[in-house]
Amino acid sequence: MNNRIMSSSVFKEDESFPLTVHRVEDHKACVVHSHEFHELVVIMAGRGRHITERKASPLEAGDVFLIRGDMRHGYGDMEGMTLVNILFDPRRLKLPMAFLRDLPGYHALFRVDPQIRTPERVRSRLRLSEEELAEAAGMIALLQEEMSRRKPGYRFLACTHLMALIGFLSRCYAHASRHADRPLLRMGEVLSHIEQHYCEPIAIRQLTGIAHMSESTLMRTFHRVLGRSPMEHVIRVRIQRAAELLQQGDVRVTEAAFKCGFSDSNYFSRQFRKVMHASPRVFRARYHRPVDHPAHQSVTRRS
Repeated sequence: MNNRIMSSSVFKEDESFPLTVHRVEDHKACVVHSHEFHELVVIMAGRGRHITERKASPLEAGDVFLIRGDMRHGYGDMEGMTLVNILFDPRRLKLPMAFLRDLPGYHALFRVDPQIRTPERVRSRLRLSEEELAEAAGMIALLQEEMSRRKPGYRFLACTHLMALIGFLSRCYAHASRHADRPLLRMGEVLSHIEQHYCEPIAIRQLTGIAHMSESTLMRTFHRVLGRSPMEHVIRVRIQRAAELLQQGDVRVTEAAFKCGFSDSNYFSRQFRKVMHASPRVFRARYHRPVDHPAHQSVTRRS
């Protein structure tokens, strides 16, 4: 099959708002293509095959998966397939996804699953129960209504409904009962553990225990999903949280380092520069604007 690239013109109804919803009844076979946006797919009814560069895997009602913009995929052997495509550009549609960092199912569905493209992936896909699918359908209907009616404030409410759906689906991942669903969720649990305990000592043995993987398997999985080792990811998370503290402007560099799990400020500065491409002090200065009020003058002098 030839590759096609679907551009962001799908948002032509409102180019300033990169979100749209398509419900497709009796979906036909589709050539392999890629996108300039993300596609959250919910299979509502029927069956078929999902085709990627490496394999074709079966689809059934209740299946949910995310297609990232760089992933080529298509559909074949469709039998009464009804699906919902929620198309969005995460770079422009600024949702507070960071609030889901403590939810293993979010990591599994949105970070791990899209990167695992081996035959095991199909057995790990989220499949909603009939009750969960009905609840998700109700959320999708609310999102579709806002997008179609476009009343004043629809962008705000559409984002609200999308966030509710993403949160719901992420929680559903934790309810998966099939043994085959566990590997990706366990990886999600590892990422969630790091996000919740980054300020504490974290050892590779802890992570292998959570993942129920050998150290070599965990290392291999991390590189496939995130492009780095588990401990490199721990450092990156710590640096990102420290950067958030430094953006507040009233936190010293050494204070941010210690709060985020670093005991050596010099090591923290070296790692910070690698990740953020600036020293902690320079980064802090970008967000630390002096004010004229005397009560704040002492704060502006701190480094």
